[in-house]
Amino acid sequence: MDKSKNELIIKRRRKKRIKNSILLLLLLISILVTLCLKLDYFNINNIEVSGNRNIPKNEIIKLSSIENGNNIFYTNLKKARTNIKSNPYIQSVDIKRKLPSTLQINVVERDAYFYGMDPGGRYVVVDNEGVVLEIRKEINNMKLLKIQGFDFSKAKVSKTLPVDDERKIKLLGTFASLLKADKSGLTLSIIDISNLLDIKMYYGNICVKLGNSEDIENKVNKAVNIIIDNKLKDSKGYIDVSYQGNPVFYIEK
Repeated sequence: MDKSKNELIIKRRRKKRIKNSILLLLLLISILVTLCLKLDYFNINNIEVSGNRNIPKNEIIKLSSIENGNNIFYTNLKKARTNIKSNPYIQSVDIKRKLPSTLQINVVERDAYFYGMDPGGRYVVVDNEGVVLEIRKEINNMKLLKIQGFDFSKAKVSKTLPVDDERKIKLLGTFASLLKADKSGLTLSIIDISNLLDIKMYYGNICVKLGNSEDIENKVNKAVNIIIDNKLKDSKGYIDVSYQGNPVFYIEK
């Protein structure tokens, strides 16, 4: 009986010691957290920015509203990401803490590929996903391709162009990839996707009839090879690659 009583007392003491140890550990953690939030050691003194090709580092930092001297733990990274993404040219943002005092901001930028004209004669600048990057009065020094077949009167910055068929947005991605990979030396001036069964593109005064959206890359390559092989760069006429078989082309004399 005494043995059982002693064992019970020992168990109670052990539980009490464990409880006290846990409370002490929690107290130490609380003190440590408080110190981390108060010590200058954890104040931000360096903000690194990567992934930016066109937007200056200082502009990205300014957008974030993060300042040197802010405590690295108090800084609201979610709000900073939202602030940075308010720039239409920013596609995504990742911000990480690098203790004790550095923040790393990595951005992925959107690239401008196309433009259209709104009813007021302004240029609507668009990326490969149909997102409106800006609306401006001129596009000097911007190497952009004109697109037709969209209602630019309803274009809003940071929003995707309104379309009557989502395939038009998908086609922008296809043509953007072709533009990025193009090494022909030819200048593509207009893409007209007003009619998805009669897609057209223009190299100067040469109209390329692509037909529907199937096998676009192969059709474009055929047309480019015809222009280069027959030295039609400065000619006027059309090339029809809209159907299977040998392409047909007509050149005005």
